[in-house]
Amino acid sequence: MDTSRAGSRERLYLDIQTDGQRLATGLVRLLHTMSLGLDLNPTDFQAYALVRIQGPMTPGEIAQWLRLATGSVTVLIDRLESRGLVVRDRHPDDRRKVIVRPAAIPEPGPATGDQLGIAQAMTAMHERYTETELKVIADWLHRATNTLNDLATRL
Repeated sequence: MDTSRAGSRERLYLDIQTDGQRLATGLVRLLHTMSLGLDLNPTDFQAYALVRIQGPMTPGEIAQWLRLATGSVTVLIDRLESRGLVVRDRHPDDRRKVIVRPAAIPEPGPATGDQLGIAQAMTAMHERYTETELKVIADWLHRATNTLNDLATRL
């Protein structure tokens, strides 16, 4: 931890809030950059990343996650499918539905962030932390993600 910023619990909480907002802005900026590398618009890239991370989803689930109209998602999936990034399959439990899944594990490149050196940069950043500290960071990220997803669902 940067001891120059250490202080009261309230001050630390405010620092976490501010830096969390900076992180969110940085992630949006990075995702936009990565979308350009695949020649996709940011929303299409976000849907592609969502399916890669969350696993197979129905178009309705994608619409819910991204807060898009279902008709927009159908056209979005058409674009991703035409690029060979996703595949529509029959839903295993309901043949009236389709499920959208990544077409294949992508080759290293803009879609995985390898071209931008993301994995190497993040590994280098993490080297200064002990395993115990990394466990705390991983726990915080997991809990923060769940909290934010819960909030987004409720709002």
